[in-house]
Amino acid sequence: MTSEDDFTKIVRDFVVAPPNIEPGLAGPTTPPPTPLDIVVREPCCVIFKLIGDFWEYTPNSLYVSTKHEYPDGKYRRAFPLLDDAGRITAVGFFVEYVTNPQHRKTCEGLNLYVDFLQGDMRMPTIIDPEVENQGTHGSPKPQEPQPQEPKSEG
Repeated sequence: MTSEDDFTKIVRDFVVAPPNIEPGLAGPTTPPPTPLDIVVREPCCVIFKLIGDFWEYTPNSLYVSTKHEYPDGKYRRAFPLLDDAGRITAVGFFVEYVTNPQHRKTCEGLNLYVDFLQGDMRMPTIIDPEVENQGTHGSPKPQEPQPQEPKSEG
């Protein structure tokens, strides 16, 4: 972006545009470790857009938060972005500075505050991408078939 670009228009166009879901590159040389990871190499504005009409960001919430507090202002508070129907389908926040990769503390955990919608009902949910999916660990094991007893005659 340059100083001549209209930031508000660029963001608005992105929010109301139809989904364009294609595998993308995380950067010129380094792919993200997982599909939920993003790579930030310089101060910027990050926008998370929800696709689909079955959810939106929780009104009057944090929208998105980091796992750790940064009193020095690394991140600015998230701001809501409305679609044409007035729903909060995207949020943005500014990254003020980037941690030096040599310090080995370059990953930031985030939580997303969304509501799943069904008619007039809302189900508030916190999405925590760091929660691991442990598969079937802890779920009941399927029962093995029991041997049948021989039938008695007569």
